Amino acid sequence: MDPLTVIYLVVGFVLLWKGGDLLVDGADAFARSHGVPPTLAGVFILGFGTSMPELAVTALAALDGEAGIAVGNVVGSNIANVALVLGTAALLGVVHVNRFLLKVEMPVGILASILGFVLVMDGTVDSTDGLILLGAFAVYMGFALGTVRHRDIDEGEPPPKRAWFDLGKAALALAAVLGGAELFKTGAINTAEALGVDKVVIGSTLVALATSLPELATAIAAARVHKTDLVLGNIIGSNIFNLLLVLGTAGVLVDQAVDKQVPTVLMPLMLGLAILPFVIALVLKRTIGRYAGLLMLLIYIGFIAYQTTVALGL
Repeated sequence: MDPLTVIYLVVGFVLLWKGGDLLVDGADAFARSHGVPPTLAGVFILGFGTSMPELAVTALAALDGEAGIAVGNVVGSNIANVALVLGTAALLGVVHVNRFLLKVEMPVGILASILGFVLVMDGTVDSTDGLILLGAFAVYMGFALGTVRHRDIDEGEPPPKRAWFDLGKAALALAAVLGGAELFKTGAINTAEALGVDKVVIGSTLVALATSLPELATAIAAARVHKTDLVLGNIIGSNIFNLLLVLGTAGVLVDQAVDKQVPTVLMPLMLGLAILPFVIALVLKRTIGRYAGLLMLLIYIGFIAYQTTVALGL
């Protein structure tokens, strides 16, 4: 592999990771200092913050006509968020699901997955699909903001209000994410071309894993301090944002012709993984335990193994 490609991947990876970290930290501090409920912070603020790498990579790939990278990244990130990120969090400790997440946010996530699946079934994501997804995103934003009073309030001591500092940190982080996205996208495309691998495979595995690092880092950190509402809320919010905002933006920017394995393999798996935690939480009385976490991780390992066989042409 070209040494320059390796540099693109490594530097882009680090910028996406640390930029996503800073963005999440700034958003979380701003939310808590202004009395934003933790489930809303997890779904809405952290969901948006940790979806910025996906948005940056997908938008840039769409503008360059790299539909395999763009769409593969969205779907692959949603698969990784549940199977890898939630699976890891559940292995570290039982994830408790509050009533609002179970009754409202998780069904919304399933509906967003169904909408994305239906729109991609024809093998394209065009401007009409993009506008539908962005319209659904606008409705979701209004809903999330309108339900603040029904959500739980964090009774812990809020950090001091440092609005300009937190916003400055977020702006710096956003610049890092955008720069990292451009470098990593270029490295991923070069890797696919050098290895002769389908770009949708690279997009749904290598790129998706890299852009899901903020979610993984946030989930591990939150699980360690037993803030499980934040873990699950972040994952659900990120997946909703990926489907409605990120995929919608890609469709509006440029019509995307998607690889046949997206509607036949990747989207069904993504939808199944949107439903699985909801069913587990219903059956296990609003908990997702270690056995469920292990199951999700095994699903992700199987997914990576399948994509590897596709890449190798086996």
